[in-house]
Amino acid sequence: MRILAVDDNPFILDFLPAILQKTDFRDVSVAASGPQALDILAEAEAPFDCLLLDIEMPEMDGITLCRRIRSLDAYHDTPILMLTLKSDPVSIEQAFAAGANDYLTKPFEIKEMATRLRVAKRMTETSDKAPRLNPNTMTRNGLPGIHKFGLEDPVYVLGVNQLVLPFSLGNYLSQLSRSNLKICQAFAVKIDDIDALYRNGTSREFVSAIAAAAQAIAEVVDRTQLLMAYAGDGTILGIVTEEHPPVWHELEDGLQSALDNMDLRDDDGRQMKVTLSVGRPVHPSANKTQRVKFTFDRVVRLAEARQATKFKANENEVRSL
Repeated sequence: MRILAVDDNPFILDFLPAILQKTDFRDVSVAASGPQALDILAEAEAPFDCLLLDIEMPEMDGITLCRRIRSLDAYHDTPILMLTLKSDPVSIEQAFAAGANDYLTKPFEIKEMATRLRVAKRMTETSDKAPRLNPNTMTRNGLPGIHKFGLEDPVYVLGVNQLVLPFSLGNYLSQLSRSNLKICQAFAVKIDDIDALYRNGTSREFVSAIAAAAQAIAEVVDRTQLLMAYAGDGTILGIVTEEHPPVWHELEDGLQSALDNMDLRDDDGRQMKVTLSVGRPVHPSANKTQRVKFTFDRVVRLAEARQATKFKANENEVRSL
């Protein structure tokens, strides 16, 4: 795996290749700044397989560099690991929102670095990349029910702040410090009747519903330390790491109001009605090895339970008419 490490600290640039030699990752190039890194990427005969970016650099910080790299066609899906001096949740979340997939905290532990790089390597080897779609640039004359992705597939919707890949959201959750775990809350939101939208709608309409739901969550939750991911099957996962979380019992009504104000339209100009079901939040599992699966499975079940309760209430209301 070809790695490019970017850091303004000369010691780190000497240190990283040396320690990576001990982890079987021997093909390491280095850059001392963001502009130099972009020049190296532009001149490389073949794309690098993994990038390590220091967050705090002069001239161009690592978050800006990450965003610039993600705009390059050859690096849409390349694993990007951020390097940070401390576990700073705000900077880390900004980096994830810019396209980072993982992070490492200085001073580095060789064993932990090897583990994170092996995770990155598995990411490069997987063939099921999430499709990157932007509803604002998708065609409006698509065929209903004909999609290049499955209903249960994760979709990476471009242009939505704080929306990341499920893989990246899982990495972020798995590495939360004990102090941040205490103030972290995870939740899930389900887009109602998503199967009907998938079956009867165009791809642009389907992706527009996901984008609108995520935008509504970002607007109503209104926290800088929010990250989300679309996990497929109409499910948006969310993590908030703040001492003053949202008022959760008001979230569903707030989201519906935000969606209604968007005036969503289908490809024929007719109004699209999108409704959401919000599960109650939970604190992540303290067990690091099982944290991601256990936490996400739990919040999805809670959102599905909320959705089932709403549907049952609607059925009873219809029967009483």
